[in-house]
Amino acid sequence: MLQLHRATVFGRPRPRAGSGLGRLCQRGYLVDCSKIYLDRSSSGGFVSRARAKIRRGETLELGVVRLLPVEGSRCPLVLPWSGSRWASGSGCLQFYHATSQPEEASAKVVPTGEEQFVVIALRDIEPHEELVRLDETLHSRGFAAQPSAQVSNGAGEESRWIDCSKVEARPDAWGGVGVYATQRISSGELVERGVVQPLPVDGNICQYVFTWSEDRSVWATGSGCSVFYNASLDGSENTSMTRHLEDETFEIFALRDIEKGEELTHLYKSIEWRSCFRELKAIRDDALQRKTLDNERAEFTEYWADHSSPTIETMMLDTDAASIDKLERPEILSQIPSVAGKDVLELGAGIGRFSGLLARKARRVVAVDFVAAACAENRHANAEQKNLEVIQADVTALQLEPTSFDLVFSNWLFMYLTDEECRELAAKLLGWLRPGGHLFFRESCFHASGNAARRFNPTKYRTPEQYSQFFSDALADGFRYQLSGTNFVESYAKLKGNMHQYWFRWQKVSPANKRHLMMLQTGQYAPAKILRYEKIYGRGYIYTGGDEISQKLVDLGQPNLQPGASVLDVGCGAGGTAYYLASHCPGIFVHGANWSSEMASFNAGRLPQVPSELRARVSFELTPECGVPENELRYPPNIFDLVVIRETFMYLEPEDKAVILRKVKKMLRPGGRVLIIDYCRGRPALSQTFQSHIRRWHYDCSSPAELEELLAHHFEVSLAEDHTQDFIKYMEEGLARIEENLGPSTWKVGQMDLDNSQEKIQDALKGLPEEVQKEASEAAMEKLKLYKASIESDIEIQKEDYHWAKDTWSLERQAAMDGDLKWYIFVGKKGDLSS
Repeated sequence: MLQLHRATVFGRPRPRAGSGLGRLCQRGYLVDCSKIYLDRSSSGGFVSRARAKIRRGETLELGVVRLLPVEGSRCPLVLPWSGSRWASGSGCLQFYHATSQPEEASAKVVPTGEEQFVVIALRDIEPHEELVRLDETLHSRGFAAQPSAQVSNGAGEESRWIDCSKVEARPDAWGGVGVYATQRISSGELVERGVVQPLPVDGNICQYVFTWSEDRSVWATGSGCSVFYNASLDGSENTSMTRHLEDETFEIFALRDIEKGEELTHLYKSIEWRSCFRELKAIRDDALQRKTLDNERAEFTEYWADHSSPTIETMMLDTDAASIDKLERPEILSQIPSVAGKDVLELGAGIGRFSGLLARKARRVVAVDFVAAACAENRHANAEQKNLEVIQADVTALQLEPTSFDLVFSNWLFMYLTDEECRELAAKLLGWLRPGGHLFFRESCFHASGNAARRFNPTKYRTPEQYSQFFSDALADGFRYQLSGTNFVESYAKLKGNMHQYWFRWQKVSPANKRHLMMLQTGQYAPAKILRYEKIYGRGYIYTGGDEISQKLVDLGQPNLQPGASVLDVGCGAGGTAYYLASHCPGIFVHGANWSSEMASFNAGRLPQVPSELRARVSFELTPECGVPENELRYPPNIFDLVVIRETFMYLEPEDKAVILRKVKKMLRPGGRVLIIDYCRGRPALSQTFQSHIRRWHYDCSSPAELEELLAHHFEVSLAEDHTQDFIKYMEEGLARIEENLGPSTWKVGQMDLDNSQEKIQDALKGLPEEVQKEASEAAMEKLKLYKASIESDIEIQKEDYHWAKDTWSLERQAAMDGDLKWYIFVGKKGDLSS
């Protein structure tokens, strides 16, 4: 269709000195059809006519051709060009009638360069006379001479169909042809009008034709300079074409004020789907992404220019920063691993609130910030720390040696980066860390925290789950991050009632262990999947029985749930059991241990929604290796009164189950209890269906007898009770909720009448200039279409969730009914200290 804006994409050569293009460039233009106008013929098409008398040998017009992938034997409308190639022409050339008989012709096309031409009069031509070009190949191509038009429908209206007087085509910066304004053009003003000639060309192969039908099956070339408008690759197009498909005409309008000499560009709407634009689309997408990043980076630079004063109040964006700092800084330092003798990288170091403290213990600290004044203050404030290097740099452009740091520390950094920059930096940091090294960062989540006045605020206030996703996805040389801790900053909650400051601690670990691989393969703990479980089990639950089983645990846990008692919830999931126990047993404290970083981030993100009294008695911890290694579930002896293990053992191998029970016995007080609810193997020989199911979900189901024997090695077993019938009931209730919350009745969405919406939008825009109305209407409709597509996508996801849940619940219900699956509750009691 149009000249592409990168010569390298299609290998276009730059103009050579002395070529036809170069000679025409010296005249200041490549296209000139000012001596010709277009007229409607009696057949409904268009013909070219002379505006005034033209003498023999005089130039009628000059222009540029587009080489087309079409056979001349299929189409009489194309010109023979340079051997076996065929072309369409600019200006009015496409609308000359053609003849192979010299005596019938009034004009001849003469090539003047690789892709340039002039049209010369073969005889004197009278005003308004139809122009007929000589094409001696017509006969050999199997075509008779094209008939001349019988009637002129436009006499006296020579500018009605074509007007390109405000533009000129000339060489562009990429070695091709572009269109430029010959005068200043105001926003909304007509730039060019013209007509098109449909051609038997496939626009998915050829980029030089316009789409000219709603079904994308008709393609056309245009008059004047229309086929030479370059594509805007960065969203800065300054013209827009209005197409009148039925009339085979078009109008091009200015989208903004255009200066004389400025290049005119279009938005190629068909770039989204035409295969010939695939490479151009990739360039466009990359350019738009870079422009977006550049704009956002410029916003952040301007933002920190407003807040560049090297004071603690400016750094923390809070007038009460000094008071907050007294509690907040020690809290942050208490959450980082030891830095003694370590190499530390501090990003977003600011004025050095943490730099000096880190440097006093670390072997080396490299502190980076892009605000010059902050870096200067850091150097001044910590001048005695000779192992501290302060670098002024943009972290997104920072390059450091691989595996050169033991700790990367940042305090408020990622919220000033785009999503893509966060992902890229997460991967970079992983590479800079040594194996076993840690990344610690703290961010404002959900919304702003400081009370400082802001002229504008481009900060990205994300959720904890979003940060979890960025870092869980990062990989570098086979290594990954493993979340080892996260929580809100308690000092902010105490001083300001603000629970939206979060810290995260990650460790660089070797490739995923078996348990982590299971979570990745099943994807069952992603936030969307947690919400799916909650639609079936209730808020806070990812396991069977919801609140009803939590109440059963309360009943079984008495008398170990007196005020002041401590409870450990191993495999606490989304926190439903922990919160239920704490809310129904006044004065007790519940600590939940989770195995999934996604779940830990999910729980952390919900903490602000929990009432303060309850939040003070419930805490969470991440034990990413299921509590099995020595460094996990590491509590003092005799500290808990009750331990709950709800539908968790089924994910552990027999040896790991024994390790957990040994740890539980040590941490329980004498007389303390452990409550276990779990899936059990119902019989030695399981059905093939259920075997496949437990392999898929990585279940390791012991028989009730095996689990009771294992428990008896460490505790006095007071209960080993079969609750399979309850399980079947819960599965049936779950199936009903699946139908209610995920089933076909929820797939219906109000029919969005886009036609009616467009009419309402157009009514609301009445009074604005026509072109502005059109652009605004199109933009609004595009938003509505995207919204509709988003709803439809959500429904498709819900359909998938429905079929998955229905199949899973039905299978496990049937397995329980057939005897493959048993659901047991066990209670073990720890004896006195001598037992």
